[in-house]
Amino acid sequence: MDKKGVELTINTIIIAVLVVLVLIVVVTFFLGGFGRITEAISRVFFPAITGTDLTIAVQLCEQRCEQAKALPTSLRGTSAFCVSAFQIDKNGNGLADRVGGNDDDKSQAFINYFCHKGSSSLGTQEDESSLGISCQIDGQTLQC
Repeated sequence: MDKKGVELTINTIIIAVLVVLVLIVVVTFFLGGFGRITEAISRVFFPAITGTDLTIAVQLCEQRCEQAKALPTSLRGTSAFCVSAFQIDKNGNGLADRVGGNDDDKSQAFINYFCHKGSSSLGTQEDESSLGISCQIDGQTLQC
């Protein structure tokens, strides 16, 4: 059998596929579709912009509480349960909540939602809020 004919066919198919992909990109560019594409990509790869789902945030908080239980007592206050924040889309508009309530106003900071029920800083800054999740360790509530 002569393999050169088969290789030529495979090479031709690969080149044709690449040409079609390039044509799709060029047509999308000229039709202005990149705005929609970049928005969709942003929603997938940059959840800080689109906001974390509240249910997912609550589940992560519960996991972080379990992880804090494994830490020595002196380090529990610095665990992810206490110090990590989420940007959440509570109103379901596809954008993370911002200070002032206008999620489209990019000049406003995102509201940082923390797992724990309270802290000296929570409530004193308008860009912080609490998800109100309690972490019980040995019958005691974890103090953050």
